[in-house]
Amino acid sequence: MTPEEPFAVLGLAPTLDPVAVKSAYFAALARHPPHQDQEGFQRLRRAYEELTRPGGLAVAYLTSPVDVQKLAREAREHFDAPLEKAAVVALATRTGAQTVARWVERCSRMSWDEALRAFAS
Repeated sequence: MTPEEPFAVLGLAPTLDPVAVKSAYFAALARHPPHQDQEGFQRLRRAYEELTRPGGLAVAYLTSPVDVQKLAREAREHFDAPLEKAAVVALATRTGAQTVARWVERCSRMSWDEALRAFAS
């Protein structure tokens, strides 16, 4: 985000949540009170008005830069554990299927007498 983007001025990550914008605006007002920092207050006010005008929040959100690193990190946090679990299950299933296939192969080569001796316990 560049310093003049409305989300950056309010110290807020791009969002479509108007409540978050309002909260960020009031939090930023404490840092830039109008009677002490007129210029900072005017920047805050312009940013807030830009985001609160009809359609302004959506336009600002859609034109804000994408934090690819953050999105990738969130995707890894969300998907890594389930993917790892699926890989373990797939390996176990494949190993089990291979074991069954070997057992069937061996049994199919046995004669009736060999099978009776092998499985009669």
